[in-house]
Amino acid sequence: MTLVLPADPLSRFVTIYETLNADSGWFSNNASSLRFAAMTAAVSPGEPRDLSREIRQIADDIKDQSGWFGELNSSLRFIVSAMLYANGDGAAGFLDEVKRVRTMFRSAGLRRGGIYEMMAILILRIRNDLEPIEPNAINRFQAIYEEMKRHHWWLTGPDDFPACAILVGQPESPGEMGEHIEQIYQSLNSAGLTSGNELQTASNLLYLARLGPIETAERFRDLAIGFRQNGVSIWRSDYDELAILTFLDHHPDSIIERVLSHRVEMKNLRPKPDRSLTFNLAAGITFLELVKLDNEMKEISDAKALMDMQAVINAQQAAAAAAASSASVAASAGS
Repeated sequence: MTLVLPADPLSRFVTIYETLNADSGWFSNNASSLRFAAMTAAVSPGEPRDLSREIRQIADDIKDQSGWFGELNSSLRFIVSAMLYANGDGAAGFLDEVKRVRTMFRSAGLRRGGIYEMMAILILRIRNDLEPIEPNAINRFQAIYEEMKRHHWWLTGPDDFPACAILVGQPESPGEMGEHIEQIYQSLNSAGLTSGNELQTASNLLYLARLGPIETAERFRDLAIGFRQNGVSIWRSDYDELAILTFLDHHPDSIIERVLSHRVEMKNLRPKPDRSLTFNLAAGITFLELVKLDNEMKEISDAKALMDMQAVINAQQAAAAAAASSASVAASAGS
C-alpha cells in the first residue's frame, strides 16, 4: 500500500479520530492508543469510515487469534492494526511471524522483551516488505543491541529493541553506528539535555537524520529552548517528539509556531487529551505538514523515508505506553 501525505494533516487526523471514537468506546479511555492509531491512519489512503472499519477488523482478528492474554490484550492492538493496515499486512501473517521470530530471538540469546519485542518484529517485518525475517537480520539486530550495551549497559534494555530494528537496515556496521550514536548522545548532553534512557532513545533514532552530531544537537537544543521561551515545559518524556521535529529542515521558529497552533486545536478533542498528549499530537501533525517540504517550502523526494521514521517513533512510544500501563495494572493488583 502506498502511503499518502494528506494535504491537510490536521483535518484528516481529526476526522479519523472522530470516526474511530464514534464507532466504538475502545479508545475513549486510552488517549495514547488513539494518538498512535489515528496518526498512523492519517497517511493511509481511503475514506475515514473505511479506514476505521478495516482497522477494527484487523484488531478483532488479532484478539481472536492471540487470545485474552499477552501484549495485545489491550488497546495496543488497535495501534498495531493501524500499522498493519497501512503496510498491507494482516493479523494472521503478523502473528505467525511473531511466533517464528521470537524463537529465533531466544536461539540468538536475546532476552525476552515483551511488547518491545513484538514492536521490533513488526518493524523488521515492515522493513522487509512482509517477507520472512532472515537469521542474518537477527544476528545484526543482536550486534546493534550489544553495541548499545557497550556504551550504556545500565540504560540499554528491551525498550531499545524498536530502535535496533530500524537500524538493522542501515548500511553501516554495528560498530560504526554505535560510535556515531554515542557522539550524538554526548553532544546532546553537552548541549544541556538531561542524560538517561530518554536521551539514549532520542540518540538512537536521530542517527537516521544523517546529520553530524553537533548539528543534530544544535537543532534539538534550539527547539527545546524555543519551546521553553514560549512557555512550554520540555521534559525528558518529550525528547522523542523533539527527535521527530529535529528531522525537519526548517527554522525552529517556523516549527514551534505550528506546534503551538496545533496544540490549541488538540485541546478541543474529546475526550480531552492531557498536557503530554496535546504536545505529542501537535508535533505529529506538524511533522506531517512539513516533512514533504524543504526550508524553502519546496517538495522533497525522500518524504517516505522520514514518514517511516515517524512510524518507528510511534512504535517506540506505543510500546512504552503499553509497558507503563501494564506496570500500573500489576501494581494496583498487588496493593
